[in-house]
Amino acid sequence: MSEKQKISGGHAPAFVDTGGTLFGHPKGLMVLFFTEMWERFSYYGLRGILVLFLTSTTMGGFGWDNESALLLLSIYTALVYIMSIPGGIIADKLIGQRKAVMYGGFTLVAGHFLMAVPTEVTFYLALALIVFGTGLLKPNISTLVGGLYRQGDARRDAGFTIFYMGINVGALLASIIVGYVGERIGWHYGFSLAGFGMLLGQLVFITGRKYLAHIVDIEKQDQIFTKDQAAAKPAHKGFTKKERDRILAICLSFIIVLIFWASFEQASGLMNLYARDYTDRFVFGWEVPASWLQGLNSFFIITTAPIVAWIWIALAKRNVNLSSIFKMGLGTAVLGIGFVYMVMAALERDGSGDGKSALSWLVLAYLFHTLGELALSPVSLSFITKVAPPRIVASMMGLYFAVTGMGNFLAGLIGIWAQRQGELEIFAGIAAVTILLGGLLMVLAKQINKLTHGTEYGHDEEKEAQTGQLLESSAS
Repeated sequence: MSEKQKISGGHAPAFVDTGGTLFGHPKGLMVLFFTEMWERFSYYGLRGILVLFLTSTTMGGFGWDNESALLLLSIYTALVYIMSIPGGIIADKLIGQRKAVMYGGFTLVAGHFLMAVPTEVTFYLALALIVFGTGLLKPNISTLVGGLYRQGDARRDAGFTIFYMGINVGALLASIIVGYVGERIGWHYGFSLAGFGMLLGQLVFITGRKYLAHIVDIEKQDQIFTKDQAAAKPAHKGFTKKERDRILAICLSFIIVLIFWASFEQASGLMNLYARDYTDRFVFGWEVPASWLQGLNSFFIITTAPIVAWIWIALAKRNVNLSSIFKMGLGTAVLGIGFVYMVMAALERDGSGDGKSALSWLVLAYLFHTLGELALSPVSLSFITKVAPPRIVASMMGLYFAVTGMGNFLAGLIGIWAQRQGELEIFAGIAAVTILLGGLLMVLAKQINKLTHGTEYGHDEEKEAQTGQLLESSAS
């Protein structure tokens, strides 16, 4: 490929698919789909039973009180995501995205299998390995998904939604299999199953690497462009004004991401305990394991994600291009509607004779939480890969997951507060904040989107100007 062809593609080396397509998407998407599916099987398998294990007094549980368990859960999940910052930097500057996913996967396999050893020392060591391994794998596998598509490819949002569906296939399987085995057979047997899931994910990635070989690591990609760009104008030190605007747009989106995940992640803590202690879980005379309700989110994503992906594509074909920021606001408001149902559950519980509420309230809450998640999470990942300056995409992806981690930590603190204040007040407060903030973001979406300078829809104004200068220089 000539230098002109490389430049006219706008960082083409990162987006040219030499592996062919499958169902209209690069084959590499399926490799990353199944790798992430099994990695999330291991993560959500552990996450779904961790609080239940810590508060259990049987089968080797630690017998902690609810507040202590929620605090450890919040610290652990926060660190899992915050480690994405050094994980992204390591990939950007040292080893590249593919090697980061590989090494992270090996570390996760070791950590999850170590969880199966029933001692307190190995428990904390295993959590540390899982935190480090996820920090390497999580931001970089998402960056690889973005690298499968050219800039401005209309399939990108749909590709991220398909990838996101893979995450939830793994989460659903984990809630059913790991949840049942952990609660009914033994906690450490459940932890072992999570380890086998991660091992399968690692094998998928190793065998499918050939479909990812065309993706140029972000740092190398930027070096290619900078070398060519130097012929037209001196290279900038630091970031240009428009690049700073784009970074600001991403950082503004992180505010709503923080609020969203602080609310959404009540699922693994407060709502998990609410399901166990205050929900009538009997269906046809059989009591549904509390951990199985964690799978409702995944079930709804699997069944509704194709519909949501189709809606985004159908709207784009009709030139109704809702911006990523607007979709994030919409998702946050929809999440708030889910918490309205939790308010109804708490009200019913307060008025019932047995101190429990109907299972249907949790089902409805998880349905709306899922719809909100589909509108925000895959879109926000795609937004970063489109808007961030290429040389810091993985780092910004790491920052996104760090913000998610801060949301997880805040979720734990909210859960602890609920143990003292009461679930009704907490659910009502979350509902009010998320609906109001989501609506505000939808109103301000156009103003925030101006900061992207066209990259939201595949047009980089500054890069196009630089490309024109380079082509003129080459022609002369």
